[in-house]
Amino acid sequence: MGYDKKRGFPVPKRPAKYGIAIALLGLFAALLHTAWPFLFYPVTTLTIALEQSPSYAKTSTAQAGIAERDITPPPGLPKFGYSAWAREADGFRTRLKARAFYLQGPDQAPLAIVQLDLGSGSLPLHHRVAELIEATGVTADRLSLLVTHTHSGPGQYLGSDFYNVFGSNRPGFDPALFEFLSQQIADAVIAAHANRKDARFATGQADLYGYTRNRSLEAWQNNFVTPPHSDAMQAVNPTMTMLRIDQREGDHFVPAGALSLYSIHGTAIPPFTAPYHADVWHWISQQLEQALVDRQPGFIHGAAQATHADNNPAWQEDLRGDKEAQRIGTALGNHAVQLFHQLESELSPTLMTKTASRQLDLLEQTDSARFGLCERAITGAAVVGAANGDEVFPISWLPYFQEGWPRRLFTDHCQGVKQWMLSKLQLLLPAQAFPHQALLQVIQINDLVLVPLPWEITLESGNRIREAVMETLPADRPWKVEVSSLANGYFGYAVTPEEYQHQYYEGGHTLYGPHTLDFLMAQSARLSQDMQQQDINDIPAEQHFRLRTRQYFPAPTDAPLPERTWVGKPRYHPDDGLAGAYWEAQLVAEPPEQLRLNSPLLAVHCDDQIITDESGTLQLLDTGETHSSGHRYQVRWFPAQGGDTGLCKLAVHLPANPVKVRLSAALQ
Repeated sequence: MGYDKKRGFPVPKRPAKYGIAIALLGLFAALLHTAWPFLFYPVTTLTIALEQSPSYAKTSTAQAGIAERDITPPPGLPKFGYSAWAREADGFRTRLKARAFYLQGPDQAPLAIVQLDLGSGSLPLHHRVAELIEATGVTADRLSLLVTHTHSGPGQYLGSDFYNVFGSNRPGFDPALFEFLSQQIADAVIAAHANRKDARFATGQADLYGYTRNRSLEAWQNNFVTPPHSDAMQAVNPTMTMLRIDQREGDHFVPAGALSLYSIHGTAIPPFTAPYHADVWHWISQQLEQALVDRQPGFIHGAAQATHADNNPAWQEDLRGDKEAQRIGTALGNHAVQLFHQLESELSPTLMTKTASRQLDLLEQTDSARFGLCERAITGAAVVGAANGDEVFPISWLPYFQEGWPRRLFTDHCQGVKQWMLSKLQLLLPAQAFPHQALLQVIQINDLVLVPLPWEITLESGNRIREAVMETLPADRPWKVEVSSLANGYFGYAVTPEEYQHQYYEGGHTLYGPHTLDFLMAQSARLSQDMQQQDINDIPAEQHFRLRTRQYFPAPTDAPLPERTWVGKPRYHPDDGLAGAYWEAQLVAEPPEQLRLNSPLLAVHCDDQIITDESGTLQLLDTGETHSSGHRYQVRWFPAQGGDTGLCKLAVHLPANPVKVRLSAALQ
């Protein structure tokens, strides 16, 4: 017993062992929560058979086809990128797209590159799409899925249990979402194949500063004995790379599409934001499409990642959100317009394509093929501390979790200075639960060489991979070589050995140790060298993926749909500095599990102009409330700043005609 002088009576002492027991109980609960999906979720086995040599019609001219499909899932799904800090999707601000580019040179096998508004590539997704598009003649080795790395898209479709559990705010692989994405992406490729025509091509590059900043400047500076500067806005990959495609229309050629790559993280939309959102990439793609709408209404622009890993959007302090995403994306989109027009004089009917694809199991590589790669993946504690710009109080400022907190002792193992998250307990998770099947590619399109890799590549890592590949290319032309991060899968990050020593977020998230870059440089260079002799298809014909499963995608239902109606009066909301001014109206419609966001839903009718929900100015949000005749949603319209709305009406699509609700005559 103890004595409480203030209260004047004895009080029992709580034995220290109680505190220890509580702490141990908390630790056990946390470990059980972490391990639960790996122990108790059912396993889905995906078996995918890949055609090695399908038939295809040869062509005597260079041809191309381009098509687009909407891949926005229903509301309610977990989102990938911000892990536990993400939120289930409650609707959309911008749609998510798949944009397919089908290319075939004279007497050559066809090639398909697809740009996706997704957070990451996925090896089973790549292979399933290849299986579905067999009739187009495109084999898996000549298919590449490039992504934007938006952090506001769905998760649960990846190729490893580790990222299906920890990459999103909810755990598990979702077979229904996986099949939805596979079918929509495959449909885009099939449609591109169907509308192929004689085409002309041009490639070009432009350097654009002022839109990105290096979020781990000190780690980047460690690559140099004397750093060239200390400006985060200069320590970026500024290069926008573009492939322009014009198609034949009668006796002339017209712009048909463009594929662009740029290095900018898809994080202008912050954590805890619920709607689906393509981030800056929506406006990058849209600006060029709008610039050509009069000249070619069906024009398609797909923009995807280059070497973005340590390059964040340069949002203004305390203004991160929709308006900043639009400002940055619009500015980059305007530069894409300029580059596109500059390429007009470079258009050529020549199309020469080569591909080299090799699938490697990182757990089975011989020592001579590993180039120092660690035998298994380990996650660093810095991953929990998060990256600059996404810190979470207080974790990001705690020792051990904090960036720049490398291990000082016992650094003689393969992972070197990495602080292991949960230390040796991580070894309880089988090595096969981490990503280990990697698809590496090198793709040549005339003088453009793409190196799609399933890692997030830092600025300097990209420079070194680019140089390694460049050395293998013939010296007969000025090659344009660009690395595309997160293509066809997800393996975390790839930093230089020098950056790894600092153990910032990027180094802590380099799963296979400090020599990951050495492995990627050597394997990419080898692949490029092999491609000079012949196309390489080193992908097993039969693939098996065993993934811990939980379904979030709503099951099909035959339940009747309620009538979509507007309730109440529209309200005007002034600009809050983050999202912009908007009109709000309440919509009653079917419940979220019956709502298909990949179909046209909303529009604004202003005199003779119709603004659709493809524009990024219309937002749908699930309020979580029910109404006597259905489920209640909030619809927002963000008019152009300072623009007069005229006599505008919001419209919701019905099986017959749209039903409208009138807005005020003009913004106040």
